[in-house]
Amino acid sequence: MYPFGKFNSQEYIKMKKVLSLLLTVLFCAGSLGLMAGCDNTTSDFERIQANGKMVVGVTLYEPMDYQDENGEWIGFDADLAKMMAQEWGVTAEFTIIRWNNKVAELNSRNIDVIWNGMTADEELGRQIDFSVSYAENMQVAVIQSSNASTIYDVDTVKAAQIAVERGSAGDTVATETLNAGSLNRVDSQLNALLEVEAGTSDVALIDYTMAYSVVGKGDFSNLMIVDTDAVSFEREVFAVGLRKGSDLTARINALFKEYYADGTLASLAEKYQGVALNDDALSAL
Repeated sequence: MYPFGKFNSQEYIKMKKVLSLLLTVLFCAGSLGLMAGCDNTTSDFERIQANGKMVVGVTLYEPMDYQDENGEWIGFDADLAKMMAQEWGVTAEFTIIRWNNKVAELNSRNIDVIWNGMTADEELGRQIDFSVSYAENMQVAVIQSSNASTIYDVDTVKAAQIAVERGSAGDTVATETLNAGSLNRVDSQLNALLEVEAGTSDVALIDYTMAYSVVGKGDFSNLMIVDTDAVSFEREVFAVGLRKGSDLTARINALFKEYYADGTLASLAEKYQGVALNDDALSAL
């Protein structure tokens, strides 16, 4: 006895064909849904060569990545990215990302690298790979010059209204080191400075590299860096961010080694004042 009726071989064959067709359709539909995040190349390097470009995730961050009067991306990191892309026979295409979404942008393959004065820390290193550290940095406090007598040390910074880029090293310092009570999270370090310039925040915690380049000049001529002997936070190192296991890591490191040895990195650091090369890491390559 058959619990579901008498076995019919013809019907069974038809049922198998229908099931096979259904599974094929479902597989194809799933593959199409993943097309935006996947391709058939076997490595990141092959992928950028097939596309003819390396997509670089950035924010507006002088002197690392910013635009000149013609809209051309320039800066220490931008120039390096363009140099390396040229070595590989492709172009560098820059796209502005939300910094707190950088890992998702990378892993979804919307970008190929994060190259934006990015702090290489342990927590982030669990999610992505890093190139060699090529520069050093620290977090500093920027205020209006008129507030120099009231905001001058860690305690007065902690008590102030602090602006930070969401998801940045400055954000980490404000929340974990200072345990700041009044925090204004914005989308970029530039916007953090604009908050202070406008008087809607008292302090911006940003990278020294950026602060050195723009504070006291142009639109930010009324701002100053609080004495770094009194207020500065943890030495940081910059690195390029890559997907876990990316073959681009070794290729980028090889060019960092070459550019350090031939003086290219030193020339860029001279051109973009405020960038401090990580000589210890680079010389060990």
